[in-house]
Amino acid sequence: MKRLYIFYDGECGLCRRCREWLASQPSYFDLIFHPFQSEEARRLCPDLHRFQPDEQLIVLSDEGCVYAGEAAWLMCLYALKEYRSWSEKLATPALRPLARRICLLVSHRRLRLSQRLFPLSGHVLEKVVAKAAKKNGHRFRYDQNAQ
Repeated sequence: MKRLYIFYDGECGLCRRCREWLASQPSYFDLIFHPFQSEEARRLCPDLHRFQPDEQLIVLSDEGCVYAGEAAWLMCLYALKEYRSWSEKLATPALRPLARRICLLVSHRRLRLSQRLFPLSGHVLEKVVAKAAKKNGHRFRYDQNAQ
């Protein structure tokens, strides 16, 4: 294995910060990041939607293995030179349930955490509001001139 493709939520501040942190760490593999909403993500992994990327982190290896949720996080840690031993410890039968619970807790609360910790920039906020409006049957149009 030489490369990991990491699919994250590009509209989530916490996810974007985690991506920045992962990218800043020395790693054994090339880490390539794509928001799951991007065309490139869909091109690399046509069945990405089946893994619920809006609910959990997804990692694809250059060998074709797909990791989701805590397995994806463990794979990311495994790729990092300073955290590989943590990945191996957390993957043991004794600690894997803890890793799973932590990942589920963070994943389910990530948007709420993002709102409090990492306020959205204007263009990202606009996309999130438009998506929520569409989901609720409304139309949203951003007017920069409105005061």
